[in-house]
Amino acid sequence: MPYFRVHDSHKLVLTNFKVMFTSFCQTRNFTKIKRYKAYFLSKQERTQVHFTVRDPYQKAISLYKDKFQFTPRNADLTKPVKWEKPQRIFFPIMGLSTKRDSDQKIQESLINTPFDEFVQLLEKCYWLDEHTQPQHWILNHPRYPLFKKIHVNQKRLTIYKMDEAGELDAFAASTGFDNSKRANSTAEITTPKSFSPESIRTINHIYQQDFADYGYPMR
Repeated sequence: MPYFRVHDSHKLVLTNFKVMFTSFCQTRNFTKIKRYKAYFLSKQERTQVHFTVRDPYQKAISLYKDKFQFTPRNADLTKPVKWEKPQRIFFPIMGLSTKRDSDQKIQESLINTPFDEFVQLLEKCYWLDEHTQPQHWILNHPRYPLFKKIHVNQKRLTIYKMDEAGELDAFAASTGFDNSKRANSTAEITTPKSFSPESIRTINHIYQQDFADYGYPMR
């Protein structure tokens, strides 16, 4: 999971992949740090923790557009492709293998996977990568043997919804984040345009606690 320290302050930013991670990496006064450093910083009484979240439906769409559409479409097949982990976790259940299958076949398989099929696959592997795991796991990760729980005093924790303009502005004012320069490499990807009822039920099941903890309504 991504963790950032805000320069010249006692502020720690916790977020998840596909929740403005790229924009945070491009923010000059943010320094990306390891979980163990975030763990120790969070235990200091003066540390203010800012946790950014996103609507689980939109997060799933963003993941699909990035890893199943934009990235494979822009893969350079003239040389070996280094497929990313949030793509590779899907390969076994898609019947794909980097050892057996050509990069062109993998590219076509990803691009030609409809969103609703992607959600069905997601249900079978979401716990295997930080891009697909529930957002609340950043605070208490059931799969980490070390630094499993980030010990955050609730009085020093502020949660910001990045898809709500007022909360994004408040986060920017507190941390110095420039929200006028948000990165969005998948803006030209227009699919999916809708969810099937089954996809909605699946996303609701996977990210049930995120909906409940962060006040996002289920469809």
